[in-house]
Amino acid sequence: MPLPTLNLSVPASTSNLGVGFDALGVALGLKMEICWTPSPRVSVRRNRALAESTLPTGRDPVVRGMRRAARLIGQSLPTGSLDISANFPPGRGLGASGAGMVAGLILGNRLLKGKMPATSLLKEAIALEGHPENAVAALLGGAHWSVPLEKGDWKHLQVPLHRDLRFLLVIPPYSLDTAKSRRALPEKVSFKVAAHQARRVPALLEGLKSLDAKTLKEGLTDQLHTPNRLRLLAGARPIMDTASRAGALGATLSGAGSAILVLARTGGLRKLEQVLKNKVSRLWGQKGHVLLTRPHAKGAAFL
Repeated sequence: MPLPTLNLSVPASTSNLGVGFDALGVALGLKMEICWTPSPRVSVRRNRALAESTLPTGRDPVVRGMRRAARLIGQSLPTGSLDISANFPPGRGLGASGAGMVAGLILGNRLLKGKMPATSLLKEAIALEGHPENAVAALLGGAHWSVPLEKGDWKHLQVPLHRDLRFLLVIPPYSLDTAKSRRALPEKVSFKVAAHQARRVPALLEGLKSLDAKTLKEGLTDQLHTPNRLRLLAGARPIMDTASRAGALGATLSGAGSAILVLARTGGLRKLEQVLKNKVSRLWGQKGHVLLTRPHAKGAAFL
């Protein structure tokens, strides 16, 4: 009996959000859609915004996830073609890699009739990614704060968000390699910086729940990773300053960048969006983009 075509949708995500470094992930209403079709050979075709990726087939996150599932189950994958599509580009801090690995693990588990529970799939996705936030958002949806436990386990705590919270994502025409963004971080930080981060975690969580601008601003005021990464991103500071002057609740990097995450309320959103589009046009012409989205409650799902 021939294998069926499988269609899967996985949300993009934003992460860190200031002092939530390597802990906080939020699923977005932007989707990666994957179609696996039986085929005599393995192939990957990336469409829409993902078409700019030049990764070889073996390094594609979806393929890596599928192969990890096969190793865990102890079977060989059937050959097939993958069509992967999204309206958000890779290398911008929007969780493309995490979404792809989650998708691959889920597809591999389904194709091989594996019985790995979601908890095991998530643990493997985190191991592949090296950090939890995007993988958690992709599989579970919503917003979660991930806490490491003993023996490589994790506790993923749901973070409540205000229902009027919206995001404007400023997408520059260049990507930022995750490894390069990691190298920009200091190996050691002072006690003062460590204390600054710890003290502002409650402010970030409360600000996301209440949308109180002053509280949220404190939670987004990061000294650990954001300043170092902003030095790598041409045009990022002017974008953030423009957003602040135009009434945004706050602005920071999305993940490791290069996208800028602008937080806003539903009221006045279109005016803020237009201001940002005008700024992007002056900086990058037609090569930059602004995407309007919101938190997304659901994670990966077959269609």
